[in-house]
This record gives sequence, C-alpha cells and structure tokens, in this order.
Amino acid sequence: MIHFSDFDLDPAALRICRDGAVLDASPQTVEVLVFLIENSERTVSRSELLDRFWPRSGTGGDAALNTCIRRIRSMLGDDAETPRFIQTRPRSGYRFIGMIDADDPETEPTKPASEIRRPIAVGALLTALAIGGAVWAQGAMFPTQHRIAIEPVKGLCEYVLFPHFNAGLRESFIAEASRRLPANYSVAANGQKADLHARVSVRQTHQRTTVVVTLAEEGSDRVLWSGQFAAPTDMQDYVPLQGELARSMATDLTQALTKAS
Repeated sequence: MIHFSDFDLDPAALRICRDGAVLDASPQTVEVLVFLIENSERTVSRSELLDRFWPRSGTGGDAALNTCIRRIRSMLGDDAETPRFIQTRPRSGYRFIGMIDADDPETEPTKPASEIRRPIAVGALLTALAIGGAVWAQGAMFPTQHRIAIEPVKGLCEYVLFPHFNAGLRESFIAEASRRLPANYSVAANGQKADLHARVSVRQTHQRTTVVVTLAEEGSDRVLWSGQFAAPTDMQDYVPLQGELARSMATDLTQALTKAS
C-alpha cells in the first residue's frame, strides 16, 4: 500500500482511496499514477508513457495521455499551475512530487516512492497475466526462494552505435533489480545457481533504442514473462538512457512477480 497526503493507493488492486472512501478511477489511470510514483526520482517522458501504456494508439496516444493526466489531477485535486503531486516539465514529461508516508511512521522516516517495497506471498499458482505487454504462462508452482540470473545483453543490430552500451545496460539492470525485487527473489551472482533467467536483447538506431526482456525457467526454458521497453536514443550521452531503461525493466519485472504470486 502506498500512502501520501490523505490518499491510500493499492498498486495490486489498482484502487485509490481518499480518507477511506474509494475514488472512481479507471485501472489504467491508477496504473499510470503508480508508475509515476515508483519513478518519482526522475521526470518520466511522454514518449516513455506512450510506449508503455498506449503502444498501439498511433497519433491518438497523445490525446489519451493528456486525458489520463487530467483525470489524475482531478482525482487528486491537483492544479497544473501550482502542483502538489503531478508536475509538468515542459517539453520533457511528468514527475510525481508528493511525499510518500511510511507504513509505520514511528519506525520508518518518510521516504520517496522510489524506495517503497511491497512484500508478496509465495506459492500461488501462476495465472495468465498481462501487464503493459508482459505475459505469464499458466500452471507453474514456484519454490519459496528464487534466484534470477541476468544474462549478458545481446545486440540484434548489424552495426554497433556504442560498443559498451549493452554491458552498461546489464550492469544498471542488475543494480535496479537488486533494489526492487520482492523479498523472496534475488539476483544471482556470477556463477551462482539460478532457477530463473532474465534474457535481454537490444535493437538500436540513431533515433530509438528498444529492449526486450524475457524471464524463463531454468531447465525447461519456459517463458514466464516478457516485456518490451523503448526510449529515444541520445547520441551525445547514452548513460542516462541506460538508467532510464533499466529502471523501467526492473519496475515491470517486479510488478509482474508481485501480481503473479
């Protein structure tokens, strides 16, 4: 549960309450708000939101995003001119600027949404799950603890724009996943036995970088989840792009593991 101001937000149920009363909000509206909160340490670009939530909307995606942001502000009683929660960065994107309250204020200090952790129950039967392009297979029962091996990133282009981009992306993904994964999951160290494998591939042009992440079971190679992530390529400095993609990858993976358990 995420608490801020007089709001209680349940990311798993995609439900938001104000002073205990459930607000009328579509699941997608709440999901976009959750994404902004979980990435509150940065400005989330419009292109990232469009790629994530309206990947096949074409030119209609911009209008849908504008409508969604207006609905979030209306739901929160926020003002675009003097924002308390959703700040617009001109020609850049949006950022959640509200303060997140700890679940137990006597034992934990107030902290930003990017540091919130949500423990999950273990052992539930996997069901078909789709989260922004992520797909789960049915019928698998996981053991109590899991190690995920993040394999070296594969490049799928005929040419290489940045020789060290893939290695840096993997390093950033490992760092982000290590911070965000649920309590019963961990990133396997080099050479450590793992029951799950995260495979990452990159397609990159001067205009756009696209990353596909696939989570598969050890031994059976059965795909449990996959997600696609894209962002504009910055030919001057690719390091921020690595961080942006790695955060999105780790966030989606964590949400999928949480909701499937």
